[in-house]
Amino acid sequence: MIPFERSRPEGCPSDLRFDRLLAGELAAAEEQATRAHLDGCGRCAGRLAEIEAGRAAFLAAPPPLRAPPAPRAAAPAVRRLRPRALVPAGLRPRALIPAGLRARALVPAVTTALGAAAVLAVALNVGVRPPDEPRGDDRGARPPPAEQGARIKGSSGRIGFYVARGDALSPGGPGEVVHPNDRLQFTYSTVDAGFFALLSVDGARKASVYFPAGDVAALIQPGEQVPLPSSVVLDETLGAETVYGLFCDAPVALEPLRAALESAPERPPAPAGCRVDRVSLDKRAAR
Repeated sequence: MIPFERSRPEGCPSDLRFDRLLAGELAAAEEQATRAHLDGCGRCAGRLAEIEAGRAAFLAAPPPLRAPPAPRAAAPAVRRLRPRALVPAGLRPRALIPAGLRARALVPAVTTALGAAAVLAVALNVGVRPPDEPRGDDRGARPPPAEQGARIKGSSGRIGFYVARGDALSPGGPGEVVHPNDRLQFTYSTVDAGFFALLSVDGARKASVYFPAGDVAALIQPGEQVPLPSSVVLDETLGAETVYGLFCDAPVALEPLRAALESAPERPPAPAGCRVDRVSLDKRAAR
Protein backbone atom coordinates (compact mmCIF):
# COMPACT_ATOMS: atom_id res chain seq x y z
CA MET A 1 0.00 0.00 0.00
CA ILE A 2 1.15 3.54 -0.75
CA PRO A 3 -0.31 6.27 1.48
CA PHE A 4 -1.07 9.42 -0.51
CA GLU A 5 0.13 11.51 2.45
CA ARG A 6 3.64 10.05 2.04
CA SER A 7 4.06 11.87 -1.30
CA ARG A 8 4.56 15.26 0.35
CA PRO A 9 8.15 16.60 0.48
CA GLU A 10 10.09 16.15 3.69
CA GLY A 11 9.67 19.11 6.03
CA CYS A 12 6.29 20.17 4.62
CA PRO A 13 3.29 20.15 7.01
CA SER A 14 0.72 17.36 6.68
CA ASP A 15 -2.93 17.84 5.70
CA LEU A 16 -3.81 17.14 9.33
CA ARG A 17 -1.71 20.10 10.44
CA PHE A 18 -3.41 22.33 7.83
CA ASP A 19 -6.76 21.10 9.11
CA ARG A 20 -5.81 21.95 12.69
CA LEU A 21 -4.54 25.35 11.53
CA LEU A 22 -7.89 26.16 9.92
CA ALA A 23 -9.73 24.88 12.99
CA GLY A 24 -7.62 27.08 15.29
CA GLU A 25 -6.29 24.07 17.22
CA LEU A 26 -2.54 24.68 16.88
CA ALA A 27 -0.50 26.08 19.72
CA ALA A 28 0.81 29.60 19.15
CA ALA A 29 4.33 28.43 18.37
CA GLU A 30 3.09 25.73 15.99
CA GLU A 31 0.81 28.17 14.19
CA GLN A 32 3.61 30.73 13.82
CA ALA A 33 5.98 28.08 12.42
CA THR A 34 3.35 26.74 10.02
CA ARG A 35 2.47 30.19 8.66
CA ALA A 36 6.17 31.00 8.26
CA HIS A 37 6.58 27.83 6.20
CA LEU A 38 3.55 28.76 4.07
CA ASP A 39 5.11 32.15 3.28
CA GLY A 40 8.10 30.43 1.67
CA CYS A 41 6.56 27.26 0.17
CA GLY A 42 4.36 27.59 -2.89
CA ARG A 43 3.35 23.92 -2.79
CA CYS A 44 2.01 24.12 0.75
CA ALA A 45 0.31 27.48 0.12
CA GLY A 46 -1.48 25.90 -2.83
CA ARG A 47 -2.45 22.84 -0.79
CA LEU A 48 -3.91 25.02 1.96
CA ALA A 49 -5.88 26.93 -0.67
CA GLU A 50 -7.29 23.60 -1.98
CA ILE A 51 -8.40 22.61 1.51
CA GLU A 52 -10.06 25.99 2.09
CA ALA A 53 -11.79 25.76 -1.30
CA GLY A 54 -13.04 22.25 -0.49
CA ARG A 55 -14.42 23.46 2.83
CA ALA A 56 -16.18 26.41 1.19
CA ALA A 57 -17.64 24.20 -1.54
CA PHE A 58 -19.01 21.71 0.99
CA LEU A 59 -20.56 24.38 3.19
CA ALA A 60 -22.18 25.93 0.10
CA ALA A 61 -23.71 22.63 -1.08
CA PRO A 62 -23.30 19.72 1.37
CA PRO A 63 -24.01 16.26 -0.10
CA PRO A 64 -27.46 14.85 0.73
CA LEU A 65 -27.50 11.85 3.06
CA ARG A 66 -30.21 9.26 2.68
CA ALA A 67 -31.94 8.19 5.87
CA PRO A 68 -32.05 4.44 6.64
CA PRO A 69 -35.36 2.71 5.82
CA ALA A 70 -38.02 2.69 8.52
CA PRO A 71 -38.45 -0.63 10.37
CA ARG A 72 -41.17 -2.90 9.02
CA ALA A 73 -44.51 -3.00 10.81
CA ALA A 74 -44.11 -6.78 11.28
CA ALA A 75 -41.39 -6.24 13.87
CA PRO A 76 -42.95 -3.94 16.52
CA ALA A 77 -40.74 -5.37 19.26
CA VAL A 78 -37.62 -3.69 17.85
CA ARG A 79 -36.82 -0.57 19.84
CA ARG A 80 -35.75 2.40 17.72
CA LEU A 81 -32.55 4.01 18.95
CA ARG A 82 -31.34 7.55 18.46
CA PRO A 83 -28.26 7.63 16.21
CA ARG A 84 -24.98 8.54 17.85
CA ALA A 85 -23.01 11.43 16.44
CA LEU A 86 -19.66 10.47 14.95
CA VAL A 87 -18.16 13.75 16.12
CA PRO A 88 -18.52 14.24 19.91
CA ALA A 89 -20.37 17.33 21.12
CA GLY A 90 -18.11 20.33 21.52
CA LEU A 91 -15.55 19.25 18.91
CA ARG A 92 -15.22 21.13 15.65
CA PRO A 93 -15.72 19.40 12.31
CA ARG A 94 -12.47 18.26 10.71
CA ALA A 95 -11.56 18.27 7.04
CA LEU A 96 -11.32 14.86 5.37
CA ILE A 97 -9.54 15.53 2.10
CA PRO A 98 -7.73 12.44 0.78
CA ALA A 99 -4.80 13.83 -1.20
CA GLY A 100 -4.75 12.97 -4.90
CA LEU A 101 -8.43 11.95 -5.15
CA ARG A 102 -10.81 13.52 -7.63
CA ALA A 103 -13.40 14.83 -5.20
CA ARG A 104 -12.78 16.68 -1.94
CA ALA A 105 -15.14 17.23 0.98
CA LEU A 106 -15.24 18.50 4.56
CA VAL A 107 -16.59 16.03 7.12
CA PRO A 108 -19.01 17.80 9.49
CA ALA A 109 -20.72 16.18 12.48
CA VAL A 110 -22.39 13.20 10.74
CA THR A 111 -24.74 10.67 12.34
CA THR A 112 -25.00 6.89 11.77
CA ALA A 113 -22.76 4.52 9.86
CA LEU A 114 -24.81 5.16 6.70
CA GLY A 115 -23.87 8.84 6.96
CA ALA A 116 -20.20 7.94 7.34
CA ALA A 117 -20.33 5.75 4.24
CA ALA A 118 -22.06 8.51 2.27
CA VAL A 119 -19.39 11.05 3.22
CA LEU A 120 -16.63 8.60 2.30
CA ALA A 121 -18.34 8.04 -1.03
CA VAL A 122 -18.20 11.78 -1.69
CA ALA A 123 -14.52 11.93 -0.68
CA LEU A 124 -13.59 8.94 -2.83
CA ASN A 125 -15.93 9.87 -5.71
CA VAL A 126 -17.68 6.48 -5.74
CA GLY A 127 -21.11 5.00 -4.98
CA VAL A 128 -22.07 3.15 -1.80
CA ARG A 129 -22.70 -0.60 -2.04
CA PRO A 130 -24.86 -2.21 0.69
CA PRO A 131 -22.79 -4.11 3.31
CA ASP A 132 -24.45 -7.46 2.53
CA GLU A 133 -23.94 -7.28 -1.24
CA PRO A 134 -20.69 -9.11 -2.22
CA ARG A 135 -18.53 -7.93 -5.08
CA GLY A 136 -18.68 -10.13 -8.15
CA ASP A 137 -15.40 -12.04 -7.72
CA ASP A 138 -15.49 -12.18 -3.91
CA ARG A 139 -18.70 -14.15 -3.26
CA GLY A 140 -18.27 -16.45 -0.29
CA ALA A 141 -14.76 -15.16 0.42
CA ARG A 142 -15.60 -12.88 3.36
CA PRO A 143 -16.18 -14.17 6.91
CA PRO A 144 -19.42 -13.18 8.70
CA PRO A 145 -19.76 -9.36 8.86
CA ALA A 146 -20.25 -9.43 12.64
CA GLU A 147 -16.52 -10.10 12.99
CA GLN A 148 -15.19 -6.62 12.40
CA GLY A 149 -11.67 -7.26 13.65
CA ALA A 150 -9.53 -9.38 15.92
CA ARG A 151 -8.92 -7.70 19.27
CA ILE A 152 -5.46 -8.56 20.60
CA LYS A 153 -5.03 -6.58 23.78
CA GLY A 154 -7.44 -4.41 25.74
CA SER A 155 -11.08 -3.57 25.03
CA SER A 156 -11.13 0.08 23.94
CA GLY A 157 -10.63 0.89 20.28
CA ARG A 158 -11.27 -0.83 16.97
CA ILE A 159 -10.44 -0.20 13.33
CA GLY A 160 -12.47 -0.64 10.15
CA PHE A 161 -12.15 0.19 6.49
CA TYR A 162 -13.99 0.79 3.23
CA VAL A 163 -12.88 -0.54 -0.16
CA ALA A 164 -13.22 1.69 -3.25
CA ARG A 165 -13.08 -0.30 -6.49
CA GLY A 166 -14.11 1.33 -9.73
CA ASP A 167 -17.29 3.29 -8.99
CA ALA A 168 -18.33 1.32 -5.89
CA LEU A 169 -17.55 1.79 -2.20
CA SER A 170 -18.10 -1.18 0.14
CA PRO A 171 -17.42 -1.73 3.86
CA GLY A 172 -14.55 -4.17 4.39
CA GLY A 173 -14.38 -7.10 6.78
CA PRO A 174 -11.82 -9.57 8.13
CA GLY A 175 -10.27 -11.66 5.37
CA GLU A 176 -11.49 -9.16 2.77
CA VAL A 177 -10.43 -10.08 -0.78
CA VAL A 178 -8.77 -7.03 -2.33
CA HIS A 179 -6.82 -6.34 -5.52
CA PRO A 180 -3.92 -4.13 -6.60
CA ASN A 181 -5.04 -0.52 -7.19
CA ASP A 182 -8.04 -0.83 -4.83
CA ARG A 183 -8.31 2.19 -2.54
CA LEU A 184 -8.86 1.72 1.19
CA GLN A 185 -10.20 4.30 3.63
CA PHE A 186 -9.48 3.26 7.20
CA THR A 187 -11.56 4.36 10.20
CA TYR A 188 -11.19 4.13 13.96
CA SER A 189 -13.70 3.93 16.79
CA THR A 190 -12.89 4.63 20.43
CA VAL A 191 -14.56 5.94 23.56
CA ASP A 192 -11.33 7.42 24.90
CA ALA A 193 -9.05 10.21 23.72
CA GLY A 194 -5.49 9.03 23.21
CA PHE A 195 -2.85 8.37 20.60
CA PHE A 196 -3.33 6.27 17.47
CA ALA A 197 -1.19 4.65 14.77
CA LEU A 198 -1.86 2.24 11.91
CA LEU A 199 0.80 -0.31 10.90
CA SER A 200 0.77 -3.09 8.32
CA VAL A 201 2.79 -6.11 7.23
CA ASP A 202 2.17 -7.50 3.72
CA GLY A 203 2.65 -10.80 1.92
CA ALA A 204 6.33 -10.02 1.28
CA ARG A 205 6.88 -9.48 5.06
CA LYS A 206 7.32 -5.76 4.46
CA ALA A 207 6.11 -3.61 7.37
CA SER A 208 4.87 -0.04 6.92
CA VAL A 209 3.40 2.78 8.98
CA TYR A 210 0.20 3.95 7.26
CA PHE A 211 -0.76 6.57 9.82
CA PRO A 212 0.36 9.07 10.92
CA ALA A 213 2.99 10.61 8.67
CA GLY A 214 5.10 11.62 11.69
CA ASP A 215 7.43 9.64 13.92
CA VAL A 216 5.06 9.07 16.85
CA ALA A 217 1.42 8.05 17.32
CA ALA A 218 -1.06 10.88 16.63
CA LEU A 219 -3.50 12.38 19.11
CA ILE A 220 -7.14 11.41 18.43
CA GLN A 221 -10.48 12.24 20.02
CA PRO A 222 -13.32 9.82 20.83
CA GLY A 223 -15.61 8.93 17.93
CA GLU A 224 -17.32 6.16 16.00
CA GLN A 225 -16.02 5.15 12.54
CA VAL A 226 -13.90 8.29 12.26
CA PRO A 227 -12.13 8.32 8.84
CA LEU A 228 -8.38 8.89 8.81
CA PRO A 229 -7.31 12.06 6.94
CA SER A 230 -5.78 10.10 4.03
CA SER A 231 -6.56 6.89 2.16
CA VAL A 232 -4.20 4.25 0.74
CA VAL A 233 -3.91 2.57 -2.64
CA LEU A 234 -2.89 -1.07 -2.86
CA ASP A 235 0.38 -1.98 -4.58
CA GLU A 236 1.16 -5.14 -6.59
CA THR A 237 2.30 -7.29 -3.64
CA LEU A 238 -0.05 -10.27 -3.34
CA GLY A 239 -0.85 -12.51 -0.39
CA ALA A 240 -2.08 -12.13 3.18
CA GLU A 241 -1.73 -8.70 4.75
CA THR A 242 -2.48 -7.72 8.35
CA VAL A 243 -3.23 -4.16 9.46
CA TYR A 244 -2.85 -3.21 13.13
CA GLY A 245 -4.50 -0.28 14.89
CA LEU A 246 -2.71 0.88 18.05
CA PHE A 247 -4.68 2.87 20.65
CA CYS A 248 -2.11 4.15 23.15
CA ASP A 249 -1.98 6.22 26.31
CA ALA A 250 1.17 8.05 25.13
CA PRO A 251 2.72 9.11 21.79
CA VAL A 252 4.84 5.98 21.24
CA ALA A 253 7.70 6.04 18.71
CA LEU A 254 6.71 4.19 15.54
CA GLU A 255 9.94 3.25 13.75
CA PRO A 256 11.01 0.71 16.45
CA LEU A 257 7.55 -0.88 16.20
CA ARG A 258 7.71 -1.02 12.39
CA ALA A 259 11.18 -2.58 12.45
CA ALA A 260 10.13 -5.16 15.06
CA LEU A 261 7.04 -6.08 13.05
CA GLU A 262 9.09 -6.52 9.88
CA SER A 263 11.61 -8.76 11.65
CA ALA A 264 8.86 -10.87 13.28
CA PRO A 265 5.57 -10.48 11.32
CA GLU A 266 3.89 -13.16 13.42
CA ARG A 267 4.19 -10.93 16.52
CA PRO A 268 1.70 -8.05 16.63
CA PRO A 269 3.05 -4.68 17.79
CA ALA A 270 1.72 -4.36 21.35
CA PRO A 271 3.86 -1.95 23.42
CA ALA A 272 3.04 -1.21 27.04
CA GLY A 273 0.12 1.19 27.43
CA CYS A 274 -1.37 0.31 24.01
CA ARG A 275 -4.46 -1.64 23.02
CA VAL A 276 -4.29 -3.31 19.61
CA ASP A 277 -6.96 -4.18 17.05
CA ARG A 278 -6.31 -5.79 13.68
CA VAL A 279 -7.94 -6.64 10.36
CA SER A 280 -6.70 -9.10 7.76
CA LEU A 281 -6.70 -8.71 3.98
CA ASP A 282 -6.34 -11.29 1.21
CA LYS A 283 -4.75 -9.51 -1.75
CA ARG A 284 -5.27 -11.34 -5.03
CA ALA A 285 -4.60 -10.50 -8.65
CA ALA A 286 -7.66 -9.03 -10.38
CA ARG A 287 -9.38 -11.38 -12.81
